[in-house]
Amino acid sequence: MEDSKLSISALKVNVSIAQPFVVAGSPFTLTTTFENNHEGPIEVLQLTYHIPFQVQWIHDSKYIERFTALSSNLMSRFCLASAWKAGVSAPGQPMAWGHGDSNYETSVYTLVPGESGAYSFSLISKKWLFASGGDLVFPGQVKYRYKGEIHHHIFEVRFTIRPPLKANCIGATIGALIGPIARGLKEQGGDFVFAMGITFIAGVALSVILAVVAVIYSSRKTGEAQPIITVEDFWGGLLVGFFMGFLGNEFFAKIVPGT
Repeated sequence: MEDSKLSISALKVNVSIAQPFVVAGSPFTLTTTFENNHEGPIEVLQLTYHIPFQVQWIHDSKYIERFTALSSNLMSRFCLASAWKAGVSAPGQPMAWGHGDSNYETSVYTLVPGESGAYSFSLISKKWLFASGGDLVFPGQVKYRYKGEIHHHIFEVRFTIRPPLKANCIGATIGALIGPIARGLKEQGGDFVFAMGITFIAGVALSVILAVVAVIYSSRKTGEAQPIITVEDFWGGLLVGFFMGFLGNEFFAKIVPGT
C-alpha cells in the first residue's frame, strides 16, 4: 500500500494495513503513523477519518464487551461475527480519535522533533457476497498544535478490497446448477423436465465440484503457475460455473491444464 505524505506542514503521515489487500467481510486494522518533522515539539490533538459507506469502523469497547460475554461459551469461537456486529458503527459515520473539547486543551500525543506516534483501529467491509473489489480512497485529517497555533494536516487513506474466495465459490456453485439445466433444455426442450433423474443429479454434482476447483485454481495469482483466466468475484464464479455445467469437462480441461 502506498504511503501518503505531505511535506508542507512538516508533519509526515503514513497509512498502512497489515496485509496486501482487504478481504470483504473480514475485519482488518488500519494504522496511521505520524512523525514530527518540525524544529520544535508538536501536540497531536485529534485524528479524524471520513469513512465511506463501503466500510464501517468498529468500536473496540463494544466489541470487547460482546466478546467477553461470549468467551464463557464453549461455542464462542464460532460466534465472533456477533462480537464484530456489536461494535460496528453506522455506515458513513466518521471516525474520530482524540479529545473533542472546543479549545483542544488536551493532546493525545506530544512529539519532540523526529519523534513518531501511531494509532490503529479496526474496520470491516460487511457486504462481501456481491462485492466487486477495487481501490477505496478517503481522506483523513490530523489536528495538531505547534507554537501555540492549531494546524490541520490532510492525508489520504488508500487500500484495495477484494471479495473472499467463498463468494467466488458460491457463484460457481449456482452457475454449475444452472448450466446443466440450460444444456438440457437446449438439447431436449420441454421433455428434459421429465427426463431428469439420478444421472442428471450426479452430473450436476460433478459440475459443482469441478466448478469450485476451477474457481479456486483461477483465483491464484502468485507463483509460477498463472491461470488462463482469473475469477475476481461472485459474478465471475457464476460465469465459470455456468460454462462448466453447460460445456462439461472440456471447459474444465481448458481452465485447469494437465487434467
